[in-house]
Amino acid sequence: MTTLELIAGRHAGLAFLAWLAGACALGLWVGGLLDASRVSPARRSRVMAALIVGGVAVFGLIAANVVTEARLVVFDKTLAETLAEQASPAWLRFLSVLTVAGDRDLLLGLGTLVLAVLLWRRRWRDAALWLAGTLGAAGLNVLLKSAFQRVRPEHLHGFTQELGWSFPSGHATGAMAVYGMLAYLLAGLAPPAWRQAMAMLAAGLIASVGYSRVMLQVHYLSDVIAAFAVTAAWLMTCVAVRERTDRSRGLTPSGLRSR
Repeated sequence: MTTLELIAGRHAGLAFLAWLAGACALGLWVGGLLDASRVSPARRSRVMAALIVGGVAVFGLIAANVVTEARLVVFDKTLAETLAEQASPAWLRFLSVLTVAGDRDLLLGLGTLVLAVLLWRRRWRDAALWLAGTLGAAGLNVLLKSAFQRVRPEHLHGFTQELGWSFPSGHATGAMAVYGMLAYLLAGLAPPAWRQAMAMLAAGLIASVGYSRVMLQVHYLSDVIAAFAVTAAWLMTCVAVRERTDRSRGLTPSGLRSR
């Protein structure tokens, strides 16, 4: 039995925990790099610039592989075929519930609620940032899907059905945009000791949605990674522009408040 067959079948739960642990560790690391209570504004700006460049570079590399149908595409298809053969119905049923955290209607409802709270509290700049980050990411995803027009893998198990183009993943984009931006805004209100934990929890939730899309065979792995990369770059761009603008006006951005 190959490694992919073990990951897709017998050890699917362990593979999920490993994926989740890696995502939480990454969130903890990035949260530490951007923690305003530990890092100077100048260093935050450099870190954001590096994340933006890194995200665009990762997306560009994956996109080039998708267009040229290089080895990454072969791996994508092999993984999807293995999942179709090995994934258990019980595991797919669990993932079909987990993937709801990235559904458009749920994210739209949460996004509307967050916007309403921000407007009610007269946090106009945060509301503008929220709209730019979430709606901008959604619009970018639509444009990229139309540009690449990648066909989804076959998913005949019946636990979930998706139409439309595959690259990059809309669920992964939405989860990254909404939960990522929400974590940033909440970090500006939370005590410094909580900020890295919030980044870790957000990363875990976002990664769980992405994992479910691959395991349910409605997306290739590269669809999800590309969505994470380009959306993270977009969010960092929005935040960097916002913080730079606020500093030029002598204001303190939400994410820079220290307690």
